[in-house]
Amino acid sequence: MAIKKGIRTSEEYNLSPVINGSKKIWFLNKDLVRVIHSNRSNGIMSIYNITKDKVESCLINDFKSKRERAYTISETADLVNRHRKYMPTLMKRGIIPLPIGSQKGGIRGWQIRSYYSESQVKEIRDILATYHIGRPRKDNLITNDITPTKAELTRRMGDGILTYTKTEDGRFIPIWSESI
Repeated sequence: MAIKKGIRTSEEYNLSPVINGSKKIWFLNKDLVRVIHSNRSNGIMSIYNITKDKVESCLINDFKSKRERAYTISETADLVNRHRKYMPTLMKRGIIPLPIGSQKGGIRGWQIRSYYSESQVKEIRDILATYHIGRPRKDNLITNDITPTKAELTRRMGDGILTYTKTEDGRFIPIWSESI
């Protein structure tokens, strides 16, 4: 049973399906790009750099080794276990970085899809893990049980395997994680 709408318990979060990100849009050298054409026999591909508004060519091997997946704001909110309507508030307050828009120069706007890279999603998770949730404690310790761990986030992004064991009191504790 979820605590709030859009926020899951750790068991529900870990049973949720993997979010793979966009299939057509990627981040390459911190620029938002889209694949136009791929020539496997020559090992070259043409990409449209959305941020710089120009067509570029690169090697297929370089693209595959340096690319990062792109996640929409809703997908990012789901990955860090927050409601999608809470993300703009965090952006306005300057807590999390702004996404890159899918128009010339990375401009964001009304009804313009914006994306975060894999590294930005991990950075957002690290930022949100440092925030206390609920009433302040007298000892000033941080209580945050809704932000996923790094291993849980990696598994949810499809990069790792996470195995849990159930304790006697019914809690699930990760025993190991493995990268794929």
